[in-house]
Amino acid sequence: MSVVEKFELSDGVTIVACKGCNSNVDVIGKRFYPVSGDKVRQPLTIVCERKMLNQQSNLDQKAFEIRDVVDLTQEEARSGGWQLVVE
Repeated sequence: MSVVEKFELSDGVTIVACKGCNSNVDVIGKRFYPVSGDKVRQPLTIVCERKMLNQQSNLDQKAFEIRDVVDLTQEEARSGGWQLVVE
């Protein structure tokens, strides 16, 4: 899954929007590593899928709630260079 956006909510929750998600694969409760080339960041656990407000214009994207610290800047997330790779 490619990371396309990151939102930090006031309660410590992070929402990560991804594209290229296989709808047949259950990602809830699974741990993923953010990877870009040879750079690997600390693992993240997807807690649940969130509804996207503009889902009709982003049918190929899904939003996931993460409660771990997400060690990606918004610029890195928007760059399209980061993937979430299952542990």
